[in-house]
Amino acid sequence: MSVYRHSRKMKILLILGLLLMVAISLYDSITQKESVPEIIEEFDIRGLTWRTISYYYHPGIYEEIYNRESNIRIIKKAKEVGANYLLIRVFYNGTENGGLIGNDTEAEQCLKNAISMAHDQGMKILLVPYVESRDYWDKKWVLSEEVWTDTVLKWAEFAEENDVEMFAPGVEMNLIFEENISWRWFKEILPKIREVYSGRIITAEHYDVDRWKILDEHNAFDGYDCIGLTFFPRKEYDGVSDIRSFEDYASYMEEEAKTIDMLSEKYNISCKLAVPMGLDYWKGSYEKQPNPDATIVAQATDMGLNILKSHNFTGVFISHWASEPDHFGTRVDVEIMLKRHWIKME
Repeated sequence: MSVYRHSRKMKILLILGLLLMVAISLYDSITQKESVPEIIEEFDIRGLTWRTISYYYHPGIYEEIYNRESNIRIIKKAKEVGANYLLIRVFYNGTENGGLIGNDTEAEQCLKNAISMAHDQGMKILLVPYVESRDYWDKKWVLSEEVWTDTVLKWAEFAEENDVEMFAPGVEMNLIFEENISWRWFKEILPKIREVYSGRIITAEHYDVDRWKILDEHNAFDGYDCIGLTFFPRKEYDGVSDIRSFEDYASYMEEEAKTIDMLSEKYNISCKLAVPMGLDYWKGSYEKQPNPDATIVAQATDMGLNILKSHNFTGVFISHWASEPDHFGTRVDVEIMLKRHWIKME
């Protein structure tokens, strides 16, 4: 009888031990962060655009593109290629009377959760209130200086509340605002942002129609933590905007990098960024397909990263890169290329 009791006791202890091991294993799988690949620190800031959507199409769009499942998926992909920053847009549509179309409540709720998830996985955030400057050329809408100032400051406060590491007061505002407004606005908005936000404040301005020169003439870059220009190469071929060779692509990248080098030295701002960097013009494809084939973008981005590295850039934020519906669908060409730059392969 005692042998039976002893055997039964041993079975119970064995079962309890196994249950304890399972519980520990489950706890570890839930709480432990995914393993991080060994990183090549080509740049201090290795940034990627989270979602490429740039228009407020309909209510509920933030939940569609920043839901938990898609957040987990794209954060994982960003980590796997060696990125340490993600760029998030708070996007709006402009109106004819200078107003904005969007939903701040919807955006705040979804972006708060997305930022928290990214931080939990060791990723940092660049937050950008965003109106697509592409419509500048058609003059379909205007933007009220007062409305945009209030919008930027609202999101600067949000950035502070959510420990966002980097903030830009818009992208290509030197196109969206009139020339006599843009430089003054950049100078006046900076101290206002400083009052509510303690992180890095950067510029992300248009380059190739020389509107950056207006900002420079009035010292509008002065005081910003990083100087950034958007790197989307294009060249005029008998009045037609395009990029028709990798040589022309590289030439554009070199000239813009030299411009940032000059501005960095002039304003004593060591942080130099390409934000964002992408490719939309390629051998006449722009009107039919705004984003060239993933293979072309991967090859161009590879060249671009090498050029930025040769100019000792602090960092880059790449526009289209992921095997995601709003990037390149199922294509992984750019991701594979980024791994060669930012991940130590065995």
